[in-house]
Amino acid sequence: MTEDISGFAIPFRIDRNSGKVAWTTGTDKLKANIKHILLTGLNERVMRRDYGGGLRQLLHDPNNEALRAIAQHQIAKAITRAEPRVSLTQVKVEVVDEQVYIDLLYTVRRTRQQEQLSVPIG
Repeated sequence: MTEDISGFAIPFRIDRNSGKVAWTTGTDKLKANIKHILLTGLNERVMRRDYGGGLRQLLHDPNNEALRAIAQHQIAKAITRAEPRVSLTQVKVEVVDEQVYIDLLYTVRRTRQQEQLSVPIG
């Protein structure tokens, strides 16, 4: 049922075998979209200034509970606004050996299938 979700592969590339634009479908496309949202800075897109997670801007701030709460709020807001095909269940921001990880648990609205995604930032 998620096979009808499809679009250009992210990052944009040409398929070596066909010579055409690479295409992604299903839950892989949703995961790629969510990663793209998180890694895009706010105001980075000229025609969609509110698109993106804006997380890289926070990386140089002091690592504390307040920063993690702000990051979680920004992530939830960005994904809710830009990817309506998923419903966020849980957002965790963790720091492991000075590497920031965003751990997401979400449900694909159409199939009610739960998915998990971990994205390193920085």
